[in-house]
Amino acid sequence: MKKVYFTIIILFVFILSACQESNQSESNTGVINSTDQKNSDKNLVSTEQDVNDKSNAPGSNNSNQEAGLVKENRYSSEEEAVNAIEDYYQIEQTNLDLGHGIKGFIEGAAGHHYISWNEGKWLIEINFPTDPVYAINNYENAESLAKAIVTYLEDHFLPPPDQRGKIQINGFREHPETIIQWQKENKVYVINQKTANPLEALQIAVEQFLNE
Repeated sequence: MKKVYFTIIILFVFILSACQESNQSESNTGVINSTDQKNSDKNLVSTEQDVNDKSNAPGSNNSNQEAGLVKENRYSSEEEAVNAIEDYYQIEQTNLDLGHGIKGFIEGAAGHHYISWNEGKWLIEINFPTDPVYAINNYENAESLAKAIVTYLEDHFLPPPDQRGKIQINGFREHPETIIQWQKENKVYVINQKTANPLEALQIAVEQFLNE
């Protein structure tokens, strides 16, 4: 009888010891899982911070191109991209001093004044009404608008085209428009703004250059 009783005691001690080891193992596992979760959360925060830093960097998703203000057209060759900017030319004859060493050509026809000039590889053209009643605000005539643009471009820099860049400005109040195109390799970038302030469209091109 004593032998059976002693055997039961030993068996009880063995079971109790096994239970304690199991509880200790589960406790350690819980600590490890908690540590892993903290490390995982830390890595997630770090990754999100990296993404936020990149999204706020120049040329990121906040750029004018991502916002749809600048359109990129790709062509099969550089030559095709150059030819996509039509009616491009270099001014040979000038009759108008626009200041800052820039000279242009002005002519009139049927209620329109046309001014054109070159700045580097850029051709800039203005179509402006002779009657100020039909003109956009803030500019007396085509010449005042042309001089304002030349002055603006003295310290605001457009993207440098590889071969051709062209700006067309319509200064009529009813349908104002500024179209900016420039070629780089086999791509042509286009900005088309229905704005009564051409400098706003130019600013988009300037920002695009800064983000390149």
